[in-house]
Amino acid sequence: MRKPILSAVKFDRVSSKDQRDGFSLAAQKTAGDKYAKDNNLKIVKEWSVDESASKEDDRKYFFALIDYTKNHNIRDVIFDKVDRACRGFKSAVVIEDLVGNYDVRFHFTRDHLVIDKNSPPHEKLRFYLGTILGKYYIDNLKTEIRKGLDARLEAGYWNKKAPFGYQNIRVGPRKTATVIIDERTGPFIKEMFELYATGNYSQKYFVKQVKEKFPELNTNGRLIETVLSNPFYYGVMKVKGKLYKAVHEPLITKGLFDACQKIRAIRATGHSINKANEIPKPFMGFMKCGACNHAITGEIKRKSNGRIYVYYHCANKYCPEKSKNTNQNKIEKQVLEAFECFKAFTPEMCRYIIDSIKEKLMDLDYYTEKKSSELAIKRQEIKKNIAKLEKLHQEGILTDDEYKEVNKIKRIALAEVTNEIVAHQKADLATYEEGFRIIELLHKVYDFMKLGDNLLEKVRLAKMVLSNPILEDGTLRYDYEKPFDVLIELAGGRVKWS
Repeated sequence: MRKPILSAVKFDRVSSKDQRDGFSLAAQKTAGDKYAKDNNLKIVKEWSVDESASKEDDRKYFFALIDYTKNHNIRDVIFDKVDRACRGFKSAVVIEDLVGNYDVRFHFTRDHLVIDKNSPPHEKLRFYLGTILGKYYIDNLKTEIRKGLDARLEAGYWNKKAPFGYQNIRVGPRKTATVIIDERTGPFIKEMFELYATGNYSQKYFVKQVKEKFPELNTNGRLIETVLSNPFYYGVMKVKGKLYKAVHEPLITKGLFDACQKIRAIRATGHSINKANEIPKPFMGFMKCGACNHAITGEIKRKSNGRIYVYYHCANKYCPEKSKNTNQNKIEKQVLEAFECFKAFTPEMCRYIIDSIKEKLMDLDYYTEKKSSELAIKRQEIKKNIAKLEKLHQEGILTDDEYKEVNKIKRIALAEVTNEIVAHQKADLATYEEGFRIIELLHKVYDFMKLGDNLLEKVRLAKMVLSNPILEDGTLRYDYEKPFDVLIELAGGRVKWS
């Protein structure tokens, strides 16, 4: 008996103009049409679009497909590959919703993969690997870009929201982003530094003042402490421990700032540094408080017998959990328990996983090469524009001031593009090396967590595997990151590995 023909929708996507005008879209359409015919699917609507997979919030065509699928009771959706559907977890969650709640099947033709609510775990694994490797690449890329030269910072421009006392604006014909003193809050900040430097006023006094003068702000002692310790107010930007000379107008002098630091140091003598404070606290930054979602901080305590212990508690002094200390050994034991489920991993399972991700890594290599080529063309265009500027300046068409302003902007853009090219290359290599390293460690990870004496390395691995860890009343709660949640399901023995 012939199978009934079912309605389906199809989505073809590329992320660069040369792909759109060339081979890729045509190949996707041909392969998708053939797949639909071979599987008794009638394509009732299709999308053929050019959009960036890294900007998921703007992917209006993707979400138009999702809405159409829901509203027209479509049960089959065709994509060329997993990475054409999603390269981040937002899209994966949307797809999971359609599969689980609307009984939709997703067909990935070149991956030879169909995902529906009855898909076995090893097929779900292939889907999640396509998602997580793309997301991991993007995360690596962001990290490498941040690590590289930040041309705007080097030029003295602030890249983020202006601190209390300043406001963000855009100035000049080029609408350059910068910050200026806020006419309403700036004078208050200046007066606060002047009063605090006398030693006659506490931070609580200024908290009260801010609440009275600026009731719209959610004010507490942390705001005042942040202001008093920020060199931004005397014209220096501090980013990840590095200082940059800024172009914005300072509110105070460095001398006044230093005077306030002396007062802060005197009042903090109860927290003087000793050798015990030099002991690392690896779980700081790993988990948040279950009561208020604030950061967890570490604390060193020396007993009367001379032994030193590390404890963790909520850093929010207004939180009821603030006074509840949890011993580091107790947290380490619970992290070890979180890795119990991985001891069932076998070399056969790991080989299957490694084979599954090789093709995904090849896709990332292709994406890196394409993006680097596009950026190289962009870099060459900027260089040409700089050369034109120099010629116009030499001919007297541009004044010295006009030339300096435009040339500065162009050179900032050149540095950013050059840095992005390097970042893509590093991110690609990091994704390849780190991805394989993690997967290859899976069958050994339990013994590593149990026997390894490098706690910092344990925590680093735990950050990759555990999602949203929180500490509440001494108990560590967590979920597993994708695709580790699927790997755990596989490790449970419900799939036979050949």
